[in-house]
Order: sequence, then C-alpha cells, then structure tokens
Amino acid sequence: MNRRRALAFGLLVAFIALAGCSSVLGPDQPSREALTQNASYDWNSSANASINITGGEYKAVYRVDNQSRFVVRSRDSLGRERPLFFSALKFRYPDGRVVTANSSALTVTNQQKRTVIALPAKNGKVAFEAPVQGKRFSTQTFVEGSYEVTIPKGMRVDIQPLARVSPAGYRTDRTASGRVSIHWEDIQSSAIHIRYYLTRDLYIFAGIAVVAILVALVGALYFLRQIQELERRRRDASPNEDGSNRR
Repeated sequence: MNRRRALAFGLLVAFIALAGCSSVLGPDQPSREALTQNASYDWNSSANASINITGGEYKAVYRVDNQSRFVVRSRDSLGRERPLFFSALKFRYPDGRVVTANSSALTVTNQQKRTVIALPAKNGKVAFEAPVQGKRFSTQTFVEGSYEVTIPKGMRVDIQPLARVSPAGYRTDRTASGRVSIHWEDIQSSAIHIRYYLTRDLYIFAGIAVVAILVALVGALYFLRQIQELERRRRDASPNEDGSNRR
C-alpha cells in the first residue's frame, strides 16, 4: 500500500512539473531562435507605447525610463495571467544604437506568470513582435502615459457593435497610408481591448439586418392575418351575437 501511495505521489509531482506555468520547473522558456529573428520597428513615435498591427501579428515599441528590466504578461481565455511569448526582440539606446537578443546584455526569462526582459540600459526603447488572433487585439498596459495602436489596413472601429475600443477617452485619425490609428494621451486602464472590422463586414451586417427586418414584417403580417381570420370565423359562428338576426 505504501508503494502505491508513493507511486501516486510521484506521478502527481511529475504531472505538476509538466503543467506549464504552475510547474516547479517553471514555464517554457522563450526560443532563442525566435528572439533573434529580424524585424524593423518605428523607433520615432512620440508615444510611450506604439503598437502596429499588421494582420496576424503586431509590433510593439515601449519607452523605458530608469528601469533595468521590463516585465510583460498576457492573459488566457479564462483571464489567467501567463508569460508573453514574442519574437524579434530589440533594444534601442537613447543615442540610437540598437542591440538584439544576440547580445548577452538583453535576455529574456519566463517566471511563472510573467516574462522578464533584462535590459542593457535603464533608459531607451524595447521592441518585440507577437501574434494576433482574428480581428481582435488585447494587451496589458506595460508602461504609463501615451499609447497609439494602428490597426490593419482596411479595418475600422467607428461603428458599434461591430467594433469595440476600450478604454474610452481615445481619438482616431488616419495615417498617410490610410490606416486607422487609435490614440490615448494618458491611459489609465490596466489593459487595452480592440475589436475592428472590414468595410465589407458593415455591408454584410446591414444585409443581415434588412433580412431580419423583412422576416419580422412578414411574420407580423402573417400573425395579423391569422387574427383577422379567427375574428371572421368567430363572427360567422355567432351570427346573432349583435342581435341583427333576432326576430
């Protein structure tokens, strides 16, 4: 019996050790191959955080001030915090020099519910690339101050319920290439959520709405005709009800 209990305990420990973020071994560590991938970034944005969504991925550039490490995280569908897996990590010094994850001074480790980037300097900008699913984008706000998020070309956020932008207090404008850019001057929320749509989605939604209205009208007319028919049958079944046929 003791052997069985010991075996069961050993299997439980092994299961926990392989369970990812709750593991005693820690979560999966970032791939060096992914971290050292090449990508170009817009370092010239005046926003504290600049995010460029280009379809299935986004490029983020964050300004860091007086800090030796940069901590990021993501949330799963259940709202639980997880390390953020990204690629093409770079750091730009205030003088314009750029280093990649090939440098021993720029390293990344996943620590339970977060990803920690050790920075080569306390001031500068850190940038990375991460995936986006569908027509939705969400991120936690890793720095304070101004944010700008540019959504993919052809996408819009001006009509609800097709679109959603959170938090409020933002403004939108068009870039030189015609893309929509969303700006917050001083964001106060812990996270950003954006749902955008294609122009053609608006026409599809309008078509569905028109069809739904027509179906509702046809149903209402049919219901009215049924009531009228029942009323006529009631009158035919009771010809003396109004006293017109009494002798």
